Amino acid sequence: MSVCICGVEPGSIAEEMNVVPGSRLLRINGRTITDSLDYLFMSSDDNLEVEIEDPSGEVILFDVEKDPDEDLGFIFESGLMDEPGHCANACVFCFVDQLPKGLRSSLYFKDDDTRLSFLQGNFVTLTNVTDAQLERIVEYGIHPINVSVHSLDPQIRMRLMKNPKSAQIHEQLSFLVNAGVSLNGQIVLVPGYNDGEDLLRTIEGLYALGENFLSVAVVPVGLTAHREGLSDISPLSKADASEVIDSVEPLQNKYLEERGTSFVFLADEFYLLADRKIPEHAHYEGYLHYEDGIGMIRRFVHEMRELLKDFPSDACGQYVIATGTAFAPIFAKLAQEIEGSSRVKLEIVAVENRLLGGGVNVSALLSYSDIVSQIQEDENRTLILSRAMYNIDGITLDGKKAEDFAKVYRHVRFVEPHADALLSLLKEKRCLNPLSP
Repeated sequence: MSVCICGVEPGSIAEEMNVVPGSRLLRINGRTITDSLDYLFMSSDDNLEVEIEDPSGEVILFDVEKDPDEDLGFIFESGLMDEPGHCANACVFCFVDQLPKGLRSSLYFKDDDTRLSFLQGNFVTLTNVTDAQLERIVEYGIHPINVSVHSLDPQIRMRLMKNPKSAQIHEQLSFLVNAGVSLNGQIVLVPGYNDGEDLLRTIEGLYALGENFLSVAVVPVGLTAHREGLSDISPLSKADASEVIDSVEPLQNKYLEERGTSFVFLADEFYLLADRKIPEHAHYEGYLHYEDGIGMIRRFVHEMRELLKDFPSDACGQYVIATGTAFAPIFAKLAQEIEGSSRVKLEIVAVENRLLGGGVNVSALLSYSDIVSQIQEDENRTLILSRAMYNIDGITLDGKKAEDFAKVYRHVRFVEPHADALLSLLKEKRCLNPLSP
């Protein structure tokens, strides 16, 4: 087996080796390279024997001396150097199964690949991992690994995921943590399946695995309006959210005293739904689970208020900011603080997610059609949209790009979903006369 080299980095070791595109990487130090993990692990030494097959079929062995962390400079066709692992589960809560037709094609692929967990932070279920692959994780020291646990009860986990292999989760986690691999866990809370006592048993069972199990994120099940033919699942209620908070808080306090970490963290949606105060900045311990919607609100509010201390009073301009319905009330209060410290005028528009429907209420899942159907063009104001609406290729859920918005709105800007990015935009325009907007 070999991996195709499609290019080399300028000034790299690969260029010094005169490796040309179309060559194939065969082995490093006698070991066959099958994917990115093999490559990263085997190429990390300072003395290497690199075996290359050039486009003519000639095999050349190179002796390479380099710094331990210096990359060889090969460019491969894909980051994994292999096809990503496909999900083998049929989870009752799968968000992909709830998507309407006609969205960008990448949304319909279900990945479940431990390599992506290490490289990109994706959560994996471990149901399609062999014993040999688990041993490779240990050998290569690949961690942390983010694992979608959901439940430690074999029967409940199989009911959730509809895969007999899901019952092995406790044995798999024990093997990894006992071998020194650090893990983070995720629990998607599905009312009637893994809530109540099972949630608490799972959290306590993960904590009991020891300090190599670093943390657990608990997020509510996401439900769209497109669940025809799928399992009947009830959305989380206000009472449900309150019960989760009240039952988890004592564990957080206990773990904080015992281990110096709250260990288990709840998604912002629990607090919003229960009409409870979002925990303070220090609670989130560096926002480890930020991408899971945990601490997003507190981080944004905290950073916004810190940055507003130095926000220029002569900043001005008129803006409309589109956001999801979940964050809109909080954003509206922050807008008042911005207006109170400057000449900026803001309107916060809570955009309903009509494309996905159901309980989907976050900015990142808004679509082009949601925006243009609910916000009118105003030539006197600039529309501000979050870049979180886009994927890495700059495409929205419904396949639109920035230029499509520019055809509808004369003044439209896109910002990263962080307080500093927004305030940087808002202070671009200054008033010559501080009294006039």
